Amino acid sequence: MKIFLVILSILLLSNQQVDEIFIQSNNHYTNGNYEAALDGYFEIINSGFESSELYFNLGNTFYKLNNIPESNFYFKKALAISPNDFDVITNLSFAQNLRIDKIENLPVTQIQNFKISILDLLSEKGWAYSFMISVWLLCISFLLYFFLKNSKSKRIFFTLSIFITLISFVSLYLNYEKKAQNNIKYAIVFDKEIEVWSEPNKISELKFLLHEGTKVKQIDIIEDWVNIQLENGTLGWIEASSLRVLN
Repeated sequence: MKIFLVILSILLLSNQQVDEIFIQSNNHYTNGNYEAALDGYFEIINSGFESSELYFNLGNTFYKLNNIPESNFYFKKALAISPNDFDVITNLSFAQNLRIDKIENLPVTQIQNFKISILDLLSEKGWAYSFMISVWLLCISFLLYFFLKNSKSKRIFFTLSIFITLISFVSLYLNYEKKAQNNIKYAIVFDKEIEVWSEPNKISELKFLLHEGTKVKQIDIIEDWVNIQLENGTLGWIEASSLRVLN
């Protein structure tokens, strides 16, 4: 019991300290002391804490310092935690407008947009829990259908079982899709300018140049080279040292 109370007091103290540092860092930001604000925010991260609000504030601070790669990086991390946060989406668009590379996204159909919006309703764990709950409900509904004698009640629970079965399959599918989505690795270019090659070497064809702040998808890694895909679908190889992985 004493050990539990000691651990609890340490956790409460840590949370209190984090809150104090966060408020102090916000005050530094408000007063234009951006470097001091960064020190405080990173102290919180180094303590093992993270949140959408913390990453959002880091993105804003780096934006004020005109550090586009860092600003984009932390806005993206905030968006990963809170994908529907209007403030994060808005400020990320401001930061992206300062990038040198203007890359248009591939066109997305209404069905794809609808699928993404459904996927974003829950996390990967959330869809897994949804599947497990629906399986339990299916078992209960089936047992009630099996043991009840009243024909009307049996029809109701038979119909309900079919409906819950559909929900369970949908939840399982969405859990699989969310897992696949989470396994995709994205990165931000941090070098001022990098060369993109057709193969993982510098004797192949130089395809184009990329600049700091650009977001890329990691397709494959061979030693010190990364096969990337841009938001418009273009592929190429760049040196891994030029990137910082988001997730």
